[in-house]
Amino acid sequence: MKVTLINAIDAEYEMCPEAFGGSLKIEEVTQAEDELNIKFPEDFIEFLLRYGSGAVGEAIILGLKEVEFVATPSFIEKSKHFRGILPKGYENFITIGIDGAGNPIGFNFPNTEIITFDFNFGGKEVLAKTFEEYLEKAIHEELNIQF
Repeated sequence: MKVTLINAIDAEYEMCPEAFGGSLKIEEVTQAEDELNIKFPEDFIEFLLRYGSGAVGEAIILGLKEVEFVATPSFIEKSKHFRGILPKGYENFITIGIDGAGNPIGFNFPNTEIITFDFNFGGKEVLAKTFEEYLEKAIHEELNIQF
């Protein structure tokens, strides 16, 4: 990830560390990949290793550990849940967030675009080309998503 983005997230972390789940070990990330039978994008891995989960700008990023300040269930649990209810073609969906309407936000491996699948209109909307771009938009409050 870009140094400017890491610095911005670090600044948020310093202001409110209880809004983050805490860093993960590479073994935990690898175990999660194995359990979900996919490979995470490098920018998502870097976020997990540095912060684990948490509130970044206007986004809430799910991880493996619960955050004290914000409800962040396991992305493994939520990915499995949404894989079971999303239409055919989303068998490799990784849920990194859930909007205020209960719609999943994530990527559909091997594609790394961050999308939301809106159950109300039955389709996807691309939010960012990469997880890093998603974080940048979240920091600058450009996502226009209600969490």
